[in-house]
Amino acid sequence: MSFGSFGSGGGGGLFGGQQQQQQTSGGFGSGGFGGGGSTFGSSNNTFGGGNAFGATNSGFGQPQQNNQAGGFNANSTNSNAMGGGGMGMMGSVANTNNDYEIPRDQNSPQDTISCVQWSPVNNTSLLLASSWDSKVRCYNVQDNGSNLSATLNAFIAHQGPVLDCHWKQDGTGCFSAGCDKMVKMWNFENSQGQQNAQDVGRHDAPVRAVRWIPQRNLLVSGGWDNKLNYWDLRSPNPAATVQLPGRVDCMDVKFPYCVVATGGSENERQILIYNLNANPAQPERILNQTPATPGTSPLAKPLKKQYRCLEIFPNVSGFAVASIEGRCSIQYFTQDNIPNNFAFKCHRDKNTKLIYSVNSLAFHTQFGTFASAGSDGLYNFWDKDSKQRLKASNTIKLPNNEPAPITSSAFSANGNLYAYSVSYDWSKGAAANPAQNINTIMIHRTTESEVKPKKYSGVVGRRY
Repeated sequence: MSFGSFGSGGGGGLFGGQQQQQQTSGGFGSGGFGGGGSTFGSSNNTFGGGNAFGATNSGFGQPQQNNQAGGFNANSTNSNAMGGGGMGMMGSVANTNNDYEIPRDQNSPQDTISCVQWSPVNNTSLLLASSWDSKVRCYNVQDNGSNLSATLNAFIAHQGPVLDCHWKQDGTGCFSAGCDKMVKMWNFENSQGQQNAQDVGRHDAPVRAVRWIPQRNLLVSGGWDNKLNYWDLRSPNPAATVQLPGRVDCMDVKFPYCVVATGGSENERQILIYNLNANPAQPERILNQTPATPGTSPLAKPLKKQYRCLEIFPNVSGFAVASIEGRCSIQYFTQDNIPNNFAFKCHRDKNTKLIYSVNSLAFHTQFGTFASAGSDGLYNFWDKDSKQRLKASNTIKLPNNEPAPITSSAFSANGNLYAYSVSYDWSKGAAANPAQNINTIMIHRTTESEVKPKKYSGVVGRRY
């Protein structure tokens, strides 16, 4: 098929595309790092070593039905879309890391929190949170250097669970996408309470991911309809539609790269790397091969199981991708660096042999180190260059003493704060869904020793 003009304001020529096929599947406010030094491969997070594949899985499940969302004080009793405990009694999780917990009330997320993201503007402390209760909330987090506080400023509502949210680069608004098949734009106002959002895109199935590309004045969304749509916000129709081999499981964009991980069958499970400076409709590289010896091909799939989260490095030299098998892979874009690709095991319990899904990856913009968080209720800070773990958190626990899954996380723009959401991720099915609403957002104040890269001494611990 042919595509429309890429970009706005008279920019960018037409680009043709390829047809592949497959099936579908399931501003306000104002606002600013303890140590550790174990290496990859210690404690419960093994960098080498082989544990048997144990429990767990894809997380967030598949959508059941759309819900109407109430206002701040609405009696919304039908928000059991899928993720957490609906409008039931508030339950508490064990705050084993003594991190700040945003106070919860009837206006807090009532279902699984799908995404948390800080404003990209320095010296601001606005935090977005999207949820399966059909809402996107914006919190104002205040940090006086010794104490944190947070208040809910405003929210918007979708007509179904919200799967992703993403800031505009100037912090004046955001985009969101969800199971109502819609992509919305929320331009912040000074008022509080429920606000209106503009519909700016539509898919034929739930929309899994959305990213803004300021260098092209375009929005890109990826859905479970196996489509990647580029949107010029001046038009109700996509500027371009790219057919993907499978549903979008995760996606990230940092110019000039767009990386999409698809899922479904083994043939549909691929990673597609697009260079937006070249042809945004034609992948520069597709990681879809399953070689006999892992790592022997630059087109090899970096992981063996369903992709769960993906994040491009702050310096845009590569990306990290993680899966339900408790593994993370570091991948580089340029041919010269591809030999440096590697994978490591994490979020695995060496005592119980259980393997947990890695639900979130987040990079520190200043130091280039990153955090992983998973279904085991743990978050870890890593240095990919020296292949060391910088920090291991304590396990967050549910009331029944089981691990409380972390579903999303993000570093603030200046790296001082690390926010993470605790919700049930459906990795153990409906039977393990907590009876109480345990959905909450916690914020960890980072220290430099936790996030600054450490020079590897060649003496301590195991390395990949």
